[in-house]
Amino acid sequence: MKRFPSLFQPGKIGTLQLKNRIIMPAMGTQLADVGGSVTDRLINYYRTRADGGVALVTPQFAAVSRDSMLPYTMALCDDAHVSDWKRVADAVHEAGASFCIQLMHVGMLLLYSDIVPPDVSILVPSMMPWLKKTNNPYHELSEEDIERYVEDFGQAARRAREAGADGIELHACHGCLVSSFLSPATNRRTDQYGGSVENRARFARMVLERIRKEVGETFPVWVRINASDDVEGGITLDEAVQQAVILESAGADAISVSGGLEYWSTLSIPCYPYPKGPMVPMAEQIKKAIKVPVIAAGKIDAELAEEAVAEGKLDFVAMGRPLLADPDLPEKIRQHLVEDVRRCIYCNNCLKTDPEAGPGSCSVNPYLYREAKYPPAPAKASKRVMVIGGGLGGMQTALFLAQRGHRVSLYEKNSELGGQWNVACATPGKESYGTFTDYLKRFLHRYSVTVTLDTEITKDKVIGVRPDAVVVATGAVPVWLRVPGGTGKNVVQGHDVIEGKAKAEGKVAVVGGRFIGMEVAIWLAEQGKEVSLVTRAGLGEDGIRLEKLSFKTLAGKLLGLHVPLYLNSTVMEITDKAVIFSMGGEIYTLPADTVILAVGMQSDNKLVKELEGVVPELYSVGDCVKPRDAAEVAYQAARVAAQI
Repeated sequence: MKRFPSLFQPGKIGTLQLKNRIIMPAMGTQLADVGGSVTDRLINYYRTRADGGVALVTPQFAAVSRDSMLPYTMALCDDAHVSDWKRVADAVHEAGASFCIQLMHVGMLLLYSDIVPPDVSILVPSMMPWLKKTNNPYHELSEEDIERYVEDFGQAARRAREAGADGIELHACHGCLVSSFLSPATNRRTDQYGGSVENRARFARMVLERIRKEVGETFPVWVRINASDDVEGGITLDEAVQQAVILESAGADAISVSGGLEYWSTLSIPCYPYPKGPMVPMAEQIKKAIKVPVIAAGKIDAELAEEAVAEGKLDFVAMGRPLLADPDLPEKIRQHLVEDVRRCIYCNNCLKTDPEAGPGSCSVNPYLYREAKYPPAPAKASKRVMVIGGGLGGMQTALFLAQRGHRVSLYEKNSELGGQWNVACATPGKESYGTFTDYLKRFLHRYSVTVTLDTEITKDKVIGVRPDAVVVATGAVPVWLRVPGGTGKNVVQGHDVIEGKAKAEGKVAVVGGRFIGMEVAIWLAEQGKEVSLVTRAGLGEDGIRLEKLSFKTLAGKLLGLHVPLYLNSTVMEITDKAVIFSMGGEIYTLPADTVILAVGMQSDNKLVKELEGVVPELYSVGDCVKPRDAAEVAYQAARVAAQI
């Protein structure tokens, strides 16, 4: 049985005593109202994480200036905001956790948000040549501006303490205003705020000293910095170490380590292709240079967290997405219930906004941002429910129904549960996806769901069972191209290649530029195969919007592997030796011995139509309704289960 003794040792940041080493870092939620006021949903969200055993909760950033406020985010640029923050602080404290407020001016992060409010200019240390090529309004800070924003941080710190915060974190990473001064990639000033590491750190130091003056010498204050900007010409680890030393000398009680400029890099929120804990080795080097505690974030699971703290690489671990996936993660691992943890799979669907599910839906936790609806109410009457299809949607729906007290039978035509989700689990880099399959299987057994494999359900079989309700979750099947040669012997589906059912021989052409097409092309190119990618739209376009950071990570890999990309190209014919396509009105022939299709999925809804009017209650879930991502499936499964 895996134990986590180091994670559950108490620790200190300055004078702040924390009950364990697990911190919830600041993450955007869009749970405030449009004007930035607190809502009940926001309070429930943070209270739930505090209830789950985390030592310290840091809500989404607090805007220190009026020109840093965004819709649906909270501010602390006026005394009127204090009461809202106090409501959040009180809820977190009542649930047993300490409470931190992160102060930030967004600065250049407006480039990532895609939202520039009216009459607001993007604040920059210096105008870069590439900035002049955009249509955004920019303002290069004067020394008078700098002094004014330093004061804004100081006043926001006063309000944070008045609101009941136990500590303050200065956000100085990812490309925000303070971060943009620290980075040589965005700071080309020639005055006292630019040039050397010391000069570029001057603004951050002034802000920290002003905060310290306002809250006192003993109030806990720390700084979150980039260990690497992850862009050419940006902050390197050596510079980050120097910055940490400077900030420690200016009064920082801890250094929190992250990485990446969000408008260029994907390191700030590392998704599934990244290795575990990419910031941990960098944080370890920073820890060697300073005496105050070091915190690190970024794709750190419980096992790596325990190892890093036990070996002295870190003092505290900031777990963001894992606490979205399972708010009770700290308490579960404290009680040695590791197998009960609903693990984050780092798909980054929590960063998307879905028209139906809303902002930030989670592939493994449909109750994210809907904490008041969990646990679901028991069923008024226990029904015999037949769930047909053992993929992701079917398994989740069956579990939610059983948790509500229904008697559930789950049928799958194949020899194992998982359906198309098994393809995702088999994709290189997505090995963590299998942890969710394992979790669902364990809980289906725990809640006595009867699982029948190797059984294809027909209309007659359903009639024979006579269930009270039927949920069809028969998924979708890969689409074939309707062109000459589209089903030839050298044409295979990307799903089959991933699962090892088909081989890629000779020169390979991948047709399809969304996630599966990109992933297959990357996987084969990394094996040394000669691969090209053809897509009828732009890369990642043509359908459901892809999550931005995951897309950029994969696109970067394709470029790094020098995979030829033929965009906005329509396949006209496939022969045994080539793909013939049109691009820009011209016809081209691309040599290819194997053609791999990744052109989308088609719903398998035949059984749904056959059962209409045949059973008392009929529902459908997942891809058999419409091909969709895992977060949408989870949300729909929970909604359907709540209706029965």
